[in-house]
Amino acid sequence: MTSRNSSALLVLAALCLSACGNYSNEDLDFQLALPEDGDLDVKLPQALTNDASSEYYKVTRNVVTTFNGGATALVGLVDHVRGYSPTSRNGAQRIWGPFSDDNHPGWQIRVVMERFADPSAPPPAFQISYSVQLRNTTQGGSSFFDFMTGNYKSSGSARRGEGDMHLDVQTARDAGYSVDDFGEMSQLSLDYHTLNYPITVNMNITNVATAKTLGATYGYSENADGSGQLTFDWTVDVVPGVAGATDVSFISRWLGSGAGRADAYLANGKVPVGTDCWGLDTVADYVWRSSGQGDSGVADLCALGALVL
Repeated sequence: MTSRNSSALLVLAALCLSACGNYSNEDLDFQLALPEDGDLDVKLPQALTNDASSEYYKVTRNVVTTFNGGATALVGLVDHVRGYSPTSRNGAQRIWGPFSDDNHPGWQIRVVMERFADPSAPPPAFQISYSVQLRNTTQGGSSFFDFMTGNYKSSGSARRGEGDMHLDVQTARDAGYSVDDFGEMSQLSLDYHTLNYPITVNMNITNVATAKTLGATYGYSENADGSGQLTFDWTVDVVPGVAGATDVSFISRWLGSGAGRADAYLANGKVPVGTDCWGLDTVADYVWRSSGQGDSGVADLCALGALVL
């Protein structure tokens, strides 16, 4: 996923701002249920990267930027909508739109949200389903189809719960909607748990079959003390479109202080190929590569020990 993908989602979110106004009391569940910008972000303690930073720290920081961009865009898409009055109310259903998509002439967009009781938990717990939908107005009788869907299960306290989001780029592409900003992406899915620690957020990206990188999977966990872990895997075709993929995996971990460690693997996490440990300044205390090139430091200086996989 690139920064272009994230910006495209934010542009889509901005389209929904046409329905301005104040929420009624009946709308509060929709206003408070969903997480806000930053709630699902990876929180790597240091915000700095410099020339002397560890190689794997730089990789981790770049992946954090990509991950947070995707999470922010997905959350922001609904977050912008829930900050404004719905166009229509029908019992437990709220609809925003439809509005003209100024960036895609001939297309309309609307957002549909529905609140319902959670049969697995006592009140005040509830669930909300939502969808961002598109329609081609140049084709007579064209129906809305889902571009993004999501579900949220509330614990009864604002913005704390469990949820999932799914962006279907391929369906929009097949329908003739311009998705150039999404590059080779086909699907993006995200699920999260923010009820208690550890907070977890998982993201999965699938690209079109002809892409060099077939897909990526990210898993993040955050502890109350600020320590955390980010696992990211890529499936890469040696020759696009030809069977025979290589899996590249990174597991990055850090303390609340910021000192951390990242380990790289091939073959679905079975073959270790590198380790970097860094201190509070992000500079490597220890570097190991399976090739033997670039090794430095002392393993005992690592703030975190090796994982047992």
